Amino acid sequence: MLTSSSTTLLAQLDWLTLVLVALAAFATALFHSVAGFAGALLLSVCLAPLIGVKEVVPVVALAMIISNINRTLLFRRHINWRAYAAIMITGLPGIIFGAVVYLHLSVKAVALVLGSFLLITIPLRRILKKRNYTVGLRGLSAAGVVYGLISGTVFGGGMILGPFFLGAGIIGESLVGLVAALGLTLNITKTVVFGTGELLDARVISLGLVVGIFTIPGGILGKLIVKNSKVTVHTLVVESLMFFGGCYFIYQGLVGLTGN
Repeated sequence: MLTSSSTTLLAQLDWLTLVLVALAAFATALFHSVAGFAGALLLSVCLAPLIGVKEVVPVVALAMIISNINRTLLFRRHINWRAYAAIMITGLPGIIFGAVVYLHLSVKAVALVLGSFLLITIPLRRILKKRNYTVGLRGLSAAGVVYGLISGTVFGGGMILGPFFLGAGIIGESLVGLVAALGLTLNITKTVVFGTGELLDARVISLGLVVGIFTIPGGILGKLIVKNSKVTVHTLVVESLMFFGGCYFIYQGLVGLTGN
């Protein structure tokens, strides 16, 4: 089912594949609302074997627009808009730059970039988590530079911001809402940039919208879980998915894909 050509993106989606795509969208949106991070990253890992490596970023970017609109509305009363502005002021130029770079990457390069980032993020997140930061708006703006550059090219940049959110006292529903608002701006920007190239066509748009619609019930259920319980997502589960996803992308970049 894996293909590097967007011309077959929808043509090869039989009913079983569509069911798997829907389940992936629902489950990762549920996870995203409960954990507050890594939803787009894990969705890309789940979808890549089904729709192709190169197409997974624009499809997920489109889907996350819908998902983040949903979660931004659900958590709108808890969003720290000053923190949002501090991060986006410095992050937006990096997002645009990273998305432009992505347009010019080959399929193999995309796979290697995604895989490398997934594997590097596991120890990096642990290192950052061990450090105790006290972060103000200036600190969030500084972190926004790195967030923008990473998020423009791959998914998972929000995980880099996790320790800085904690240092700024942004937790719980406030954290989920802020990540949703940032993700909405991020993915709208990436989609606009992708639209200037050949990466965004009618098939990619159609599938992105379908995936996005399936994220809505997952986000709503996640909101109910966050509001009414103290359920936490085990870090080892996340890191295991990231590790196997990273290995998959590296394999595709080295030996699994044909062509440029």
